[in-house]
Amino acid sequence: MVAAVVGGAKAQAATLQSAGQSPLAAKVRRVLDSYYLRPLNTRDDAPWSVLHWSIAYGVDATVSVDRPDGQRVTAIGWLCANYPSAGQRLAVPSEEGFALPVAPGIQGHDGQFLAMLAQSHVKEHYLFRVGHHELTVADLVEYEKRTCRPNIELTFKLIGIASYEGTDAVWKNARGEQWSVRRMLEEELRAPISRLESTCGGLHRLLAIHYAVERRQREGKPIDGPFQQAHQKTLAYQRRAWEMQNADGGFSTAFLDYRENRGDVTRRLTASGHVLEYLAYSLPKEQLADPRFERAVDYVATLLEGKEGTPWHRGAMGHALHALAIYEQRMLGGRPGERSERLAGATSVDSATGRR
Repeated sequence: MVAAVVGGAKAQAATLQSAGQSPLAAKVRRVLDSYYLRPLNTRDDAPWSVLHWSIAYGVDATVSVDRPDGQRVTAIGWLCANYPSAGQRLAVPSEEGFALPVAPGIQGHDGQFLAMLAQSHVKEHYLFRVGHHELTVADLVEYEKRTCRPNIELTFKLIGIASYEGTDAVWKNARGEQWSVRRMLEEELRAPISRLESTCGGLHRLLAIHYAVERRQREGKPIDGPFQQAHQKTLAYQRRAWEMQNADGGFSTAFLDYRENRGDVTRRLTASGHVLEYLAYSLPKEQLADPRFERAVDYVATLLEGKEGTPWHRGAMGHALHALAIYEQRMLGGRPGERSERLAGATSVDSATGRR
């Protein structure tokens, strides 16, 4: 038994070493580095864009203040300080203290900001400011819990609340209704997965459903009830994704609905980036060395390489870069903070709340 475990660990280490020295690894690092060195800026890019940039690079993400060549600050710090980007702020004061509107340029979905912070491993005691009020990420969690309602998209709330509160969390919303992570998952399992009925073909929803299962597994809790259903759904849609892979390595431009390969490069990046992001996060680690997956990584990296100056749709770019970043972390040994440290000589970065 021990020999089998040791043998398996050695095989996995050999696979990781091989992946880290491959031409694909070099391309992925090259693309991620080159885009990182051309950050968004707070004059032209709204909070929604900065949020998607932060999805890609997490705690490493920076933005330039006031102009493209301005002083660089941490993107998450800038958002949490609620500083303006393109004249808009992420949070607004309200009778309850603050609100996070879903509106053009701000959030595209309820809970999107908290979900990004969770995926970036930002601690719940990290400061969050609205006007003169000093709050923390924990206050954001409570806000998202209070504003849970039936028959709305709960995808991003599920990621954030499950991450910070755990999968057994139970609470009451602002209306006094009983809620739980389990109930949120049940509602998301009933929601549609399609290009016309859900955002980005339902890929965000699928990622959230898997996120809840993975969180449950890390807690060492039983994978029962909706968690078991979620696990089965993940397996089914992973198979569906492979069925939607085109001969060039990319995925259907109709997401998971049907086979399609339109020529619009933004549509290609949007669809393949989202599907790859989902697979990179949800597949078992050993399957990330599958030639089909490596072809998909190469396809997305090729779409992006050498086009740093292209005015990409910020959401498409953010999720595609995030897909590559997940691959880098899981297969190439990347870690949060490593990119900013390694490229420190090429950038001068300040924290948004205490510029260093």
